Amino acid sequence: MKKSPIFFFFVAAILGAFLSRFGPFWIGFLFAFSAIPLLFFRIHIIIVLSVFFLGISYILTPIAIPDGTYFIVGKVRQSSGASVNLSDVKLHTENGWIRAESTYVYIGGNTNVKHAPETSDLFMARIEKVDGKIRSKDSFWLEWPSNFVDEFMIRGSYLSDFIYKEFKVYVIGGSDTLASVFLGRRDVPYDLKKMYNDSGYAQIFAVSGANVWIIAIVAMLLISEAFPMNSVKYPLTLLVVLVYGAITGFSIPSFRAVATFGIFSLFKLIDRTQSLLNVVGLVGLIEVIRDGSIIFDPSFQLSYSAVIGMVILIPVLPEFKPRYISNAVNASLAANIGITPFLILNFGKLYVASFPFNTFVVPILMTAVVGMGLIFSLFAVSGLSFVEMILGAAISLPVKAMDWMAYFTRMLPLSTVEIQPKVAVFWITFSILSILLFFALILSKDNRDKYRKSSTDDLSL
Repeated sequence: MKKSPIFFFFVAAILGAFLSRFGPFWIGFLFAFSAIPLLFFRIHIIIVLSVFFLGISYILTPIAIPDGTYFIVGKVRQSSGASVNLSDVKLHTENGWIRAESTYVYIGGNTNVKHAPETSDLFMARIEKVDGKIRSKDSFWLEWPSNFVDEFMIRGSYLSDFIYKEFKVYVIGGSDTLASVFLGRRDVPYDLKKMYNDSGYAQIFAVSGANVWIIAIVAMLLISEAFPMNSVKYPLTLLVVLVYGAITGFSIPSFRAVATFGIFSLFKLIDRTQSLLNVVGLVGLIEVIRDGSIIFDPSFQLSYSAVIGMVILIPVLPEFKPRYISNAVNASLAANIGITPFLILNFGKLYVASFPFNTFVVPILMTAVVGMGLIFSLFAVSGLSFVEMILGAAISLPVKAMDWMAYFTRMLPLSTVEIQPKVAVFWITFSILSILLFFALILSKDNRDKYRKSSTDDLSL
């Protein structure tokens, strides 16, 4: 606990956001103010601050949009195909305007706007929510004054469109798969997405922390050849990572991965070690305090459970040679263990046939596709079409291998196993896994000694 206090604040904030769905507003104030008298009882400061962050998260968590018809106003965070991702959402109810959770809205019904919504536009709509899906019945959007961050996102969106067009021209096969894996595009054929979802590789189509760290490693290797100094290579690599985040629309997983790498780079620059759980906890704490409803997003659950599983389990998993393969396999295995309860909760399924592929094959293919995608994009921006032709032919090989793997896995027996009742099974598996991770992290001296090695000073690239 003393080594990773911010991580425990993060866990407390998650608990506060969760409890806010089941109790009245004033309970959050009760938790927050109860931290003051706890100080006089000489309760450990980490426990006191955990109670405080629990209360603050409880208070600040916006309401979930209930089923029914409402009017909403929000800011377009990302637009892709027929859907928009809205932040800073205000919901009009019989009690007036209320702050509501960030959400996706599928554009339908009547609209008089001739152009598609863009990042930072003000979006207004009469919406209907049925079975968790929100669809606009009437909608309107208009350009809104943007700040530096919005302009950066807009430029990233333009760059994403440009690279997508280059993929279509020069990638011999699988350009839509590549666009989803590398750019996080949502406007790809439904049949392609369904094939990956049904075969247990849905995470491939989400720009996640793995993508960002692959980009960071490839960029670091390229930059280090010319600028080996930490004071130069880390800021330049962070700039590349930031641009990549903007290209992908700073989806929730990519944002937290970029933020984590930014904090990691800062500690490398000041030559200070730091617990990885603390770094992850800081990013997560900021996210939850800003919008606690995010904890109900499957992306949030899968991202953090994967990272926490890796940080805690990798030090206790057996190693073998060669080391780089051992590290990749252990990381994938730990991540798959971490996300298992949330796969059950959100999808009611376990993808048995894909498990060995996700552990051994997917990390290799993802590294190849994302790394080559970065290099292709650099030459595309440079306008060197003859190099794009060569790279396009080369990158199509691992992309086609991904498509074949998804198709083959879906045909296997036990490709998916239905889990019912999924909520009860989730709580059982989540409780067992949490207890095991807690004991591995807190009570095992051997694990603590190894865990100290899993700090930012050992992530030299």
